[in-house]
Amino acid sequence: MKRILFIAVFALCALPLLGQKMTKEEKAAAAQARYEAALESINAKTFVIIPSEYLTADGEAVSNIDNSVFLSSEGEQVFGQGACVTDNKYDNIAEATTYEVNVDKKGNVKLTMVVAGRMWRGTYKISMRKGDNVADVIFNPANGTTRRFTGPVVPLVGSDYNKRTHPM
Repeated sequence: MKRILFIAVFALCALPLLGQKMTKEEKAAAAQARYEAALESINAKTFVIIPSEYLTADGEAVSNIDNSVFLSSEGEQVFGQGACVTDNKYDNIAEATTYEVNVDKKGNVKLTMVVAGRMWRGTYKISMRKGDNVADVIFNPANGTTRRFTGPVVPLVGSDYNKRTHPM
């Protein structure tokens, strides 16, 4: 009898928690807040993109769970780690020689960033649609293969990435 009473009380307490879901408006508001934070960080040149998915040389989409693979802009310096982001195995540091942000009338963001460093040179084309912070990135290195990846644009302050020491 005690078990049945305990189960009934537990079920009554758990039912309100199961029924609480985000409404469509709340989801849209959260996505818009992420978009605005991402746009502000892009304009301030202080953002991080950790790929959630990237394409291999064979064209196969691979999920990424490693937070030490990233592209970050920290003012005039750009950091990149991971072969799917930089086309080499080094911990790279470079200067953004060109940094152009264009927002079209619909609110879609296009960022063109040319990086030039000791071991890393090329052009990043970052596209982010209005309403969310997920970006599609195409990297055309000066020498090597074009890299493509997708990931959220996160402000540098609130990001969780693993930057190694001694970049090249």
